[in-house]
Amino acid sequence: MSVQRAFLHRCRCCDALSRNLPGDLKTILGNCLAHGRRKFVDEVELFPEECRHVLESLSVVYRNDAIARERKLSPQERLLLHQADSGPVMEELHAWFGRQFDERRVEPNSALGGSITYMLRHWKELTLFLRVAGAPLDNNILRTAR
Repeated sequence: MSVQRAFLHRCRCCDALSRNLPGDLKTILGNCLAHGRRKFVDEVELFPEECRHVLESLSVVYRNDAIARERKLSPQERLLLHQADSGPVMEELHAWFGRQFDERRVEPNSALGGSITYMLRHWKELTLFLRVAGAPLDNNILRTAR
């Protein structure tokens, strides 16, 4: 069994819908970063500059994950890579999200505001890959296995 499959036996990576949350089962919950990313892809025509910033930031994270796969890093080595190279990018993105509302650059009730709110509300679960060895960025591996 691959390390990622073994991790998925105790981790649930899903979108943030409440119906996808486990009941009494002890699991580590991670939300799918691709779901969060897709919200900005959907709004890029209306908010090109803001969405481009988010998408470029997330592309760094996905590129780092590809590097980890190419190098065949262990889960712990992958975690250290993400902490060193993706962590600062995600910290900056989190701060940027907060500034959009704090500095009144984005209306919270707008489509872009909704996308930012989603990311902020689920930040801990969306960034599980920065704290837990083997945590996937998204559940795309599960979707492609169907």
